[in-house]
Amino acid sequence: MKSFDINFLTDNQKFALFYGIMLGDGCLSHYKTKDNREIFAISITGSYADDQDFYNKILTPLLKSFGRKSVTIKDRSYAGAIEINFPNKELFDEIHFYGFPIGKKGSNIEIPKYFYDKSLLRYVVAGFMATDGSLVLTKNPNKYYPRIEGNGISSKLIKQVHAYFQVIGMNGSFYLAKRKNFNSKYNVQQQYRFQFNGKDNLLTFNEKINFINPKHQKKFEEFLNYSELYDRKIKGIPTQIQKNMRLTTLSG
Repeated sequence: MKSFDINFLTDNQKFALFYGIMLGDGCLSHYKTKDNREIFAISITGSYADDQDFYNKILTPLLKSFGRKSVTIKDRSYAGAIEINFPNKELFDEIHFYGFPIGKKGSNIEIPKYFYDKSLLRYVVAGFMATDGSLVLTKNPNKYYPRIEGNGISSKLIKQVHAYFQVIGMNGSFYLAKRKNFNSKYNVQQQYRFQFNGKDNLLTFNEKINFINPKHQKKFEEFLNYSELYDRKIKGIPTQIQKNMRLTTLSG
């Protein structure tokens, strides 16, 4: 499956994709100004270091497809972040209608039944993975292996994404990532996590869902190139000798 092109998505698919992005990095805010005007604001916050392309190439065109004439990406480099923040009551109400909370998302967010009923789950998951998902490459002991993972404080949401991955043919685990520390003054919230290891899972994800964040797509392509080179390099070499080989062509 080729990369997402939002120009070929239906309106429902675009909304599902955006809802998934909101589940990961979004927030709804309702407040009054000093002159008593009500503001219904939507904000999305990403990484200053590696989400610039995602905001410029994916998120900005997506928002413009909802009728916005311009989209301003705010520089929050002092906090290591970039942000899009804008008022839009119609879109705000639509997102909130499906159960998205106003203010802090908390530990009870989930993918609404509507997206299951309308066969839009793929797009919600793609949006969530573009924001709160990761593609990690680890070396063990001398070869890089891919790992698709995600985490959050909502057990139900993480279980929903994990279950969808299993439905499309991926094999992985769901578990507790960080226990809530009741003795900490920061009261660290319980984290939940899914993890899908190996090249087969990676290829299934790319075929059935697809990477829409350019940083993930780049790492995916780097791994495929590396894996092809590695396989050619070790072809015909005994396993014991392979263990002592080192390939360092993968950048990260």
